Amino acid sequence: MKNGNSNKTDQSIDRILSYLIEHKLKLNDKLPSEEELTELFGVSRVSVREGLRGLKFLGLVESSTRGGTRIRQVDFSILSRVLGFQIAVSDLSYFQLLEARLSIELGVLDIIIDKITPQQLDELRALADCARYDDTPEEIERNYHRDCEFHRKLLEISENQVLIAFSNLLEIFFTRRSASAEASQAGAREHFQIVEALETGNLELARGIMRSHLRKYKEGGK
Repeated sequence: MKNGNSNKTDQSIDRILSYLIEHKLKLNDKLPSEEELTELFGVSRVSVREGLRGLKFLGLVESSTRGGTRIRQVDFSILSRVLGFQIAVSDLSYFQLLEARLSIELGVLDIIIDKITPQQLDELRALADCARYDDTPEEIERNYHRDCEFHRKLLEISENQVLIAFSNLLEIFFTRRSASAEASQAGAREHFQIVEALETGNLELARGIMRSHLRKYKEGGK
């Protein structure tokens, strides 16, 4: 259970964030001073200071002697690493993670279907063959990296910076389960089928294959 100080810090963070949203502050905009925030919220200056410290820790604001406290650009790559760690050590069910992944990757297909280039299709094809035919450590490692890189490449093609940053989270899904050699061969065929569907602009087919491809995780394989 959180202690009293922690609760007060969380309340201060919430108040400051609400203030920023309500007043439509943007990147690099300056926040009111600690004294002004203390008066606005009717709380102690210590509480406001702790709230600002929490926001700095999260990378949402930054302070300087001359510039005061300003809203900063969030580094999504850092945020994704922190989130990835939390997911990795949490007690989230495997199927909750699978549902999230399915939603993300189906949505990515919607984004890239009309923008994917011939060069990007070739790059996907080069990564599509994740099949392995034995259980040597080298083949298992190759299977892991090719499979992961194929799905990460789909996110990169979206050119959506948030999705690209969070592509590292895919590794969590690949480390939770290990595919058999037979399953990896089926997965590779589906990779190629997804590429073909994207090439012909058949979004529903691409989505259907991806849905089937990922739902196989429920059965213990890819």
